[in-house]
Amino acid sequence: MSSVQSQQEQLSQSDPSPSPNSCSSFELIDMDAGSLYEPVSPHWFYCKIIDSKETWIPFNSEDSQQLEEVYSSGKDCNGRVVPTDGGRYDVHLGERMRYAVYWDELASEVRRCTWFYKGDKDNKYVPYSESFSQVLEETYMLAVTLDEWKKKLESPNREIIILHNPKLMVHYQPVAGSDDWGSTPTEQGRPRTVKRGVENISVDIHCGNVNHLFFLTF
Repeated sequence: MSSVQSQQEQLSQSDPSPSPNSCSSFELIDMDAGSLYEPVSPHWFYCKIIDSKETWIPFNSEDSQQLEEVYSSGKDCNGRVVPTDGGRYDVHLGERMRYAVYWDELASEVRRCTWFYKGDKDNKYVPYSESFSQVLEETYMLAVTLDEWKKKLESPNREIIILHNPKLMVHYQPVAGSDDWGSTPTEQGRPRTVKRGVENISVDIHCGNVNHLFFLTF
């Protein structure tokens, strides 16, 4: 065997061709990116007027789970009534309203919440509407799956939300007196903080209901 043939055999052994069953690095990266996305876990809230301001209060974990199960059952929500707070309040799921059962009280709006925002002057996070939260979630899913961030959305109120990365998402409010919104809205001023999922906001959620009340007289 000649020395040239020997060198060629050594080169072929040291640099084998890739196996047809092996994944390319691009395919591995693509699979990893897609596996990072997990659907957001919703939590149900109701709105009360406190000190002339709307305040969104979470249902306890048990009630929220019950509301979600009825909502996800695939049945028409119109006419569905879900008792909450130990039977003291009924939620009319189709109306998204909460009514007191034993006393007179203003009805409260109910919302299935997944995305929230909070400004500098806000004490608590405020949930986005259910329809716009769905838009945010779909945009987030694409950003995670494709690993393409700096996604910009425009809300129904012509406010701008930018998804920079999974940990940094901001909400810019409109600037007063800007040509009645004749031009494209821009990112100006101090942005609000945007959070995905109730587990990423500061909120107290109780585990269950107080099922019995005792009135003691002396």
